[in-house]
Amino acid sequence: TYTKHTIAIDQPTTLYLFSDGFEDQFGGPEGKKFMIKNLKELLLNIHGESFEQQKSILDKTIEDWKGTQEKQIDDILVMGLKVS
Repeated sequence: TYTKHTIAIDQPTTLYLFSDGFEDQFGGPEGKKFMIKNLKELLLNIHGESFEQQKSILDKTIEDWKGTQEKQIDDILVMGLKVS
């Protein structure tokens, strides 16, 4: 059984769908995972930028996080959708 949920959007809203690849990526100064908290904070900080700029920021952030010591361990998907 499914329940229908309706969400009223009365102002421009950006939605993000993402796999766990970004948050699970090892890196940083201590070789730890990026973590969901940091990904949510990053998306909140960049949501006002164009999608092209957001992609650049996300790409740079994950590459800087991995550095030269870590390899990518999983697929990484981040998809943004703007609803007006």
